[in-house]
Amino acid sequence: MIWIISGTQDGREIGAALADREQSKPEGERREILMTVVSQYGKVLAAHKGLDIEVGRFREEDMLRVIREKGISLILDASHPYAAIVSETARAACTKAGIDYVRYERAEIPLPDYDKLYHAKDEFEAADLAGQLGKSILLTTGSKTLATFVKAKALEGKEIWARVLPTSNVIKMCEDLGMRAKYILALQGPFSYEMNLAMIHDYHADVMVTKNSGLIGGSDTKLKAAMDAGISVIVIDKPKAKLDGAVVFSTVEGVLNYMEEHYGFHQEP
Repeated sequence: MIWIISGTQDGREIGAALADREQSKPEGERREILMTVVSQYGKVLAAHKGLDIEVGRFREEDMLRVIREKGISLILDASHPYAAIVSETARAACTKAGIDYVRYERAEIPLPDYDKLYHAKDEFEAADLAGQLGKSILLTTGSKTLATFVKAKALEGKEIWARVLPTSNVIKMCEDLGMRAKYILALQGPFSYEMNLAMIHDYHADVMVTKNSGLIGGSDTKLKAAMDAGISVIVIDKPKAKLDGAVVFSTVEGVLNYMEEHYGFHQEP
């Protein structure tokens, strides 16, 4: 059995492609594929024939237990590009268990030359910077770091618009943080240029906070919309995972070809 850690749309695509390749084989020759996601919503999105999908967040000891109990021979880490701790934990577990580790991480997009583009090393720095730059802040960084912005002293008295997934637990989290309903933009992305521009205009946003999550993450359309609207953009830089010596791919095609060449996940001619 192999284990795919998925946290993105392209991670789901990789899992589905590998499952399809195995399903084309005689039943007795098919390998089992475990895919883990962090939410029930992610499980619904990832559902695909040939994938055993489980929900959970795993510490190193949890990963070692799963590796042992399920007879995992390889972890294919397709977690979110900003989830450096997940990748480092998976890498460490593979090393201790003596199994293979492969990382897929989508490429960032080149950032434009824009005089209102600012970098922040993390969400705390981004919150402080946003407080200096504007009064109406459009957050496009999800729910994981939302509490940092809502509780930031630099953003007291500012309007904070949070674009988050439309799931009950995420909306409840927003409400528990004291956010009023009008500021909870519960929508499934990625979003078009037109949608981003409309949100900027409708909510009178003068600052957008984002991550450089690549094309699939919608970074290009967000940046273009913000630039055309003339507002400030804060990009939270991607944390660098320590994966010395690991096999790393930045394209879906590359990792699928590697899985075919080295692990026999052959595509039907």
